[in-house]
Amino acid sequence: MGRPVVLLLALLILAGLAILVWAVFARQRGGVPVIGPASDGEPRSSVTLDDVTQVSNIHFRHEDGATPNQFLPEVMGGGTAWLDFDRDGFPDLFFVQGGQFPADPQAKPRPASRLYRNNGNGTFTDVTDSVGLLTIGYGQGVAVGDYDNDGFPDLFVSHFGGGQLFHNEPAPGGRRFRDVTKEAGIVLDGWCTSAAFGDLHGTGRLDLFVCRYLALDVNAYPPCVEAGPNGPVRSACGPHHFEGARSFLFRNNGGGTFTDVSATAGLEPGGKALGVVILDLDGDGRADIFVGNDEVLNHHYRNLGGGKFQSVALRSGTGATHLGRAMGSMGVEAGDITGNGLPDLFVTTYIREGTVLFRNRGKGLFTDVSTSAGMFAASWDKVGWGTALFDPDNDGNLDLFVANGHTRRNAADLLPKEDGKPQEYAQKMQLFLGDGHGRFREASATAGPYFGQPRVGRGVAKADFDNDGRMDLAVTHVGDTVALLRNTTESSNHWISLDLEGAAHRDPAGANRDAIGAVVTVRAGGRTFVRHVIGGGSYYSAHDRRLLVGVGPADRVDEVEVRWPNAAGTVQRFGPFAVDRGYILREGIAAPTGSSK
Repeated sequence: MGRPVVLLLALLILAGLAILVWAVFARQRGGVPVIGPASDGEPRSSVTLDDVTQVSNIHFRHEDGATPNQFLPEVMGGGTAWLDFDRDGFPDLFFVQGGQFPADPQAKPRPASRLYRNNGNGTFTDVTDSVGLLTIGYGQGVAVGDYDNDGFPDLFVSHFGGGQLFHNEPAPGGRRFRDVTKEAGIVLDGWCTSAAFGDLHGTGRLDLFVCRYLALDVNAYPPCVEAGPNGPVRSACGPHHFEGARSFLFRNNGGGTFTDVSATAGLEPGGKALGVVILDLDGDGRADIFVGNDEVLNHHYRNLGGGKFQSVALRSGTGATHLGRAMGSMGVEAGDITGNGLPDLFVTTYIREGTVLFRNRGKGLFTDVSTSAGMFAASWDKVGWGTALFDPDNDGNLDLFVANGHTRRNAADLLPKEDGKPQEYAQKMQLFLGDGHGRFREASATAGPYFGQPRVGRGVAKADFDNDGRMDLAVTHVGDTVALLRNTTESSNHWISLDLEGAAHRDPAGANRDAIGAVVTVRAGGRTFVRHVIGGGSYYSAHDRRLLVGVGPADRVDEVEVRWPNAAGTVQRFGPFAVDRGYILREGIAAPTGSSK
């Protein structure tokens, strides 16, 4: 064989290897779809979210209790939650209140958290007093879950110093919430933040995980001072000034009581926890816990079964960024963002860190793909908090909303300029549209007037509150009025709404009634969409647990497959379905037994 021929063959082999390496790299970076995203060239509809707070009759203003001391809790904000407390098919809206800090329980009147009943016509009515929902303390976060499987959502509200568990029960003329914290065995202390319900012990009952942030003593608060342009200025202390604290895990015993198993379960003693999600992250059928910690390594607890958890954040790749750095983790979301059917993790962070996207590689391994995701640079000069992973245009690709706002009220006077512009306490919210491969482009400028006004954003929760097949958002702002963002996006895409119900209330081997931990696979129009029913998510807030799945132009859904979160991992298939409707899917029942509104 002549020398030219050998060289030609060598070049061809090298070219082939180069193409192979490129293909593998592209797949690792999210460039090769595995399950169902739209093609890169597919047109995207313009997403619009309109602020309808005033016309909806919601008049809630968060009270931060701002003082010259700038105590850190004053800037952390309060959460929000969607829950259909009366089960009329329309999700109701709850807001957590702050007040004076430190809280004075004897002060009367004092600002209180509020529950707004959804009237089903686009308006809400404040029913807080009539349902007996009285919160105490300086409120922080909220979690929703039917912990006794009676078919009605219960409520946990955290505050600085503890928290309250409210049982949703019948009352003359409707429903009421009763504070059952003490009788349920929920004993808390310290700075409690986000919380989440999930069946972590495989019993068919929802356990409760409560994040704790910092070991902060108001009576020994450090005088944090920074150099301003005109000399030293008092500022809000960062998390590095305080020790962390172990979070709480309460096992649901049944019968309305819980047991604190934090120490025996394997939870790490430290941590500065602000965000949490509960779902099966490694595909072994058991619910795991991911906790976003502020400026220390995140916690990823793998469920070993038998009530034991193993801290695997460093091994799984979720403890730090691709540079090996801890991040200011605040908000956390989980879902199939990169299109391989596995739940990825999205984390909002502090300024000059950029939001973080951990791609799920399978078998409990994750890779930080933030720099190629399209959100990293756009979030570099922002402090991100609450977030929602949703599909506002129903094209089948998950998009992201992020609430932003600084931690320092006097940021413009204290902090160095970013790209020649002064930093500000109030910042603009952001909307990112996904392509289904794990890449995003910012669409905030065209999403509506709300996105043009800087605010101090914190809690975010999603729900299709008017049942029109378009996902809406509720957002809280520190020391300001809240926002209800109605999705008015015009699109020819179709959707299906799924309300899952586990069978634990009628079968001891069934899944928890809320179906938290379920994995849902929707097949329509030749595409496959995987969605997860998660516990927790966002920051300090709770989403509506119903799934709204956009299916693009498909005019019917061929099949819905549900892997129920019971001990056997039962898989059940339903369908076909008509689109643009809601359905209730019950574990163990062959066909939908009702249609949700």
